[in-house]
Amino acid sequence: MGSFNCASPEELSFIANIIALELSAGKSADELNVLGNLIVAIGSLMLVMAAQKQNLESLSKDNNNKKRGSSS
Repeated sequence: MGSFNCASPEELSFIANIIALELSAGKSADELNVLGNLIVAIGSLMLVMAAQKQNLESLSKDNNNKKRGSSS
């Protein structure tokens, strides 16, 4: 997903708006509720995965720093 690294916050907001409008077209309120909740659930799980990835990377860096510090 390297393409998101070069988009401005405004561009991402615009893209999200277009996607929401396209996905919403012709859907009932019930369908929109289900779809919206599904998208929120996917986003929440992605955030949990990102947080754990950062946590593990931080632990790995801490362990590497401790090893370097104890060997000097």
